[in-house]
Amino acid sequence: MKRLLVTISCLFVGQAYAQCSQPVTPVDIPFEVNSSYFASQYAQQLQQFIQQTESDSGYLLIEFPLFKGDKDAKMQEYDLWLANRRIERVKTYLTKSEVQSPIVTRLLTAGKEDSRTVSLHWCQQEQDYAAIADNSTQARSFE
Repeated sequence: MKRLLVTISCLFVGQAYAQCSQPVTPVDIPFEVNSSYFASQYAQQLQQFIQQTESDSGYLLIEFPLFKGDKDAKMQEYDLWLANRRIERVKTYLTKSEVQSPIVTRLLTAGKEDSRTVSLHWCQQEQDYAAIADNSTQARSFE
């Protein structure tokens, strides 16, 4: 029974960690249809984002909404591959720019519309530690 409760509490903590309660400095990187490359103007925007957040303690949250719609399985598989490829392009750019902060990625599988935009959010640690503590307390109350 305790093992089950520990597992449930870990799920709550993991969920809280991937959420950014109050994102600071959001950046959206749009992509062309069927492309995993972003325009150079967005590289400049990423550089500004890196400079603005490099002295703060926190982490980067990269997310992409994936719209399933009424597509066949092969098209859904392609969309998933392309979404992951777009996220990886942004992560690779950030890594090559020597971003020291942790990078968390999230693929939102319940998108309400077709999107080709990868969103970056700066999540400040102290805010999110409070969210983790709140969720951990709630999970422990089941004991």
